[in-house]
Amino acid sequence: MRDKDSLATILLASRMHSKGVKPLATGEYWKLLEHVRHPGVLLGKTEDELVERQGVSREWAKRIVALLDRARAMAFELEQLEHAGVWTITSFDDHYPVSLVDRLGSQAPALIHAAGPLELFGQPGMGIVGSRDVPPEGAEVAKDISAKAVELGFSVISGGARGVDQLAMNAAFQACGNVIGVVADALMRRLRKPDVRRAIYDEQVLMCTPFAPKAPFKVWNAMGRNKLIYALSNITVVVAGEVGRGGTWSGAVEALEGGFGRVAVWRGPGEGPGNAVLQERGARPIESLDELEAALGSANQTVGKPSASGASDVAQLSLFGRTA
Repeated sequence: MRDKDSLATILLASRMHSKGVKPLATGEYWKLLEHVRHPGVLLGKTEDELVERQGVSREWAKRIVALLDRARAMAFELEQLEHAGVWTITSFDDHYPVSLVDRLGSQAPALIHAAGPLELFGQPGMGIVGSRDVPPEGAEVAKDISAKAVELGFSVISGGARGVDQLAMNAAFQACGNVIGVVADALMRRLRKPDVRRAIYDEQVLMCTPFAPKAPFKVWNAMGRNKLIYALSNITVVVAGEVGRGGTWSGAVEALEGGFGRVAVWRGPGEGPGNAVLQERGARPIESLDELEAALGSANQTVGKPSASGASDVAQLSLFGRTA
């Protein structure tokens, strides 16, 4: 049973069934919580009550009432998502990753849509990111780093984009490790892929997004989700990146400047031209898998587990396209 704070958060921030009223942006949501620590108290209130008792402006009060008034349509949408195996979790729910609020503050998403074992949010994880057009040597590095992370008991966290993301996630999957995919495009479309559904059923993969589950890909969504990868990870390794352009570069720079999480860069065969510059900006250089192990430290628990069908079957599958 969802509590009032969680329900109010969904009604205020979700972009599903907006009915012509603009949902609260991330910054607006956290600003509201400075006035109202528990948004559940807003449910059922009139504009006048919000202005007089909660101290919000008339304009905000009108908008809040309109957003909270879509409860019936939202309840139907949430039920449909749950039937499809997609859970909507807010900052007031148990499985919401506390590291997002701790590291991102007012940039943390008010809610996340997720499919798979939500417990993975609470286990150690390593982010692996990089260029879409990664060279062959860099591709092998991405896979080797991913396999090492699984060996050390870490989930692999990435964005599911072509190139390093897909290579790392597929490598972890095939090594019987756990994977968290933070996607910037339609989560529901991803879930139609048979291998993804099977991995979720086997509790090996958790797919999530801070955006509407049916939202198409947008460049600014990809930029927005990058910070979540860093905030969810114990450390994030940039395998190969450009200088001054692209999502890998902007995500790493944003993480370094904002303190969203520990950032490391691969400094060896297959690295990108941006890696050296990221090191100069404060990222930790990694030149071997032994150095990666030192950076990660030893995990206290092993999170990787084989699928119910065994590793021989897993090796025939991939989460995204073909493994290269």
